[in-house]
Amino acid sequence: VVAAADILTSFPLPLVSGTKVTISCSHDDSSYPQMLWYQQKEDNHSLTLIGYGYANSAQNYEGQFEKQFELTRVDTLRGALIVRSAKPSDSAVYFCAATHCASGYEAHFGGGTRLTVLEYNVTAPTVKILPPSSKECKNKKKTLVCVASGFYPDHVSVFWQISGENVKDGVATDNNAVRKNESYSITSRLRVSAEDWRSPDRTFTCTVTFFNGTGYEPHSDSVKGALGKSI
Repeated sequence: VVAAADILTSFPLPLVSGTKVTISCSHDDSSYPQMLWYQQKEDNHSLTLIGYGYANSAQNYEGQFEKQFELTRVDTLRGALIVRSAKPSDSAVYFCAATHCASGYEAHFGGGTRLTVLEYNVTAPTVKILPPSSKECKNKKKTLVCVASGFYPDHVSVFWQISGENVKDGVATDNNAVRKNESYSITSRLRVSAEDWRSPDRTFTCTVTFFNGTGYEPHSDSVKGALGKSI
């Protein structure tokens, strides 16, 4: 049994058009000499092969990618995908994989690097918590809805806190932000007991972490229990 190679790739990249982008890849198993690169578009669950190659040899490209992309190898364990001049249509998740030379062997993939080539100005989200609906049964679970809207690009994550403590139980967040015109929105829901919601000393906070191109910044909204007053 051959253990899976540990494939490491770069972190998320939001960039302006025309930028030269280098996405690096490394692994820790010299018995995997072949490195492959794949592209996955936002609206497509399948992977498209960009190219592949070995150290100390010419890299091989799928025809439509050779002009826009360049594959490089430092050695057996390290390589890179270079986007010569990034444009919005290059926005995608890029995956590096490593495998044995012979066909029939499983390829081992890294987690992927998300590249966003910006079409518009970076805009932070507006975050708002909507308290439970009066239509929910009085003694049943209550649902708080957190709506983050008006942000660009869509590099966000959402988490909830109750009185300063992180919570995961009862949380359901959209898998992906939804784009409308020049911005995105995302929704997250928190289900709590009626007892928790009726406690005026409880504070419910939704925080959206937004990547602004240089770092991560938090944007939050909070409501108190019982009357759901904003604070």
